[in-house]
Amino acid sequence: MFKKVAYNTGAQVAGKFVTAATTLLVTIIIGRSLGEAGYGNFTKIFTFIGYFYTFADFGLNAIYIKSAKPSTEQYLLKLLIGLRIIIATSLIFITIALGYILPYNSSTGIGFSPLVKIGIALAAFTILTQALFTSINAIFQRKLRYDLSAIAAVVGALTVLIGAVVCSRFSSTLLGFSAIYVVGGAVTVLAAAIIIHKYFKINLNPAISYEEFKNLLQQSWPIGLALILNLVYFRVDILILSLTRSSADVGIYGLAYQFFEASLAVPIFFSNALYPLLIDLKNQSKAKYHKQISNWLKILTVVSLLQTSGLLVISMFIPLLYNGQFQGSVLALQVLSLGVPFFFLSALLWHCLIIVNRQKHLIVIYGIGAVFNIICNLTLIPTYGYLAAAVVTIASEALILLLLTIDYRLSKRN
Repeated sequence: MFKKVAYNTGAQVAGKFVTAATTLLVTIIIGRSLGEAGYGNFTKIFTFIGYFYTFADFGLNAIYIKSAKPSTEQYLLKLLIGLRIIIATSLIFITIALGYILPYNSSTGIGFSPLVKIGIALAAFTILTQALFTSINAIFQRKLRYDLSAIAAVVGALTVLIGAVVCSRFSSTLLGFSAIYVVGGAVTVLAAAIIIHKYFKINLNPAISYEEFKNLLQQSWPIGLALILNLVYFRVDILILSLTRSSADVGIYGLAYQFFEASLAVPIFFSNALYPLLIDLKNQSKAKYHKQISNWLKILTVVSLLQTSGLLVISMFIPLLYNGQFQGSVLALQVLSLGVPFFFLSALLWHCLIIVNRQKHLIVIYGIGAVFNIICNLTLIPTYGYLAAAVVTIASEALILLLLTIDYRLSKRN
């Protein structure tokens, strides 16, 4: 089990190392080209779009992995793709419509400017590419071949990097940088589809069955709603910053958050690799299952502390990387890094509750976290800005971890 988890986590980390390196280069290019305010507008676009990625996800992959059998996995995958295409296409229209009614104060420059709204309409097409890649990842996770998923992700990331270089040379515009992510997403999906066909001989033509769609959604909605609540408390701070503070403030916090969010991929990688193995282990022996959970929580704690130290060091190099700009991002990232251990442990406990069919409890847990986060951010951000957002992020995740731990311990008694 350790070897399988280590291999698949290592494959994801290796892929993430490449994609994170390219993302860093892309943010340097965009940050230097657009400045703090321009990068703030870029952050507004993709933060708003990011909300709809989660709506398209809706926890369907977790249900697929629990339900699929060798005889049914290909058909279920086609159903998953068909459902996600329908959801994502609908969300693109909703995103564009909502984008155009977002508030903007032209005298203060606070809010979502007309240019940002056009950027949202352009970047909305990444909702479809993200939904398709997420669907394809379900088969990579089920077969524990995250190395293949990493290859597709790297191809897409390199495409974005090349696009950013070209854009900076010929047209350093907000819309140009937004467009390259649409192209990069399409290339990622194409690469993943080619890999799936080559290694597993799976045809990715979508299947349509409204009865099956209904069945999938009935099982996934508690996870999907919990994911949405998780996203609300996870990224609502950017939205509140956008509506109450300058674009420069949004850019400073957005850049720090870019580094912080990249680091959170590691606990997700661990949990994704563990999830199918833990499902099998629980069916074999509850005692061994809980012992493995305990061991992995200890491992994740150690890794998270190492990662926190790494982020503290990285934060000191931000002004150097960005020509002396984004000075405020240093302290913001240092504050955010202190919350990394909470996110590491929460990622595993989240999956543990799904395994024991307590996904409805996630709604309550993340609902409490969302309410706490929104109230704190609405109270503190208008006065204290992005530093308040960073502190509230840590406090919210600490609360979530506490509630997940209590629920997990209660599940052990059943």
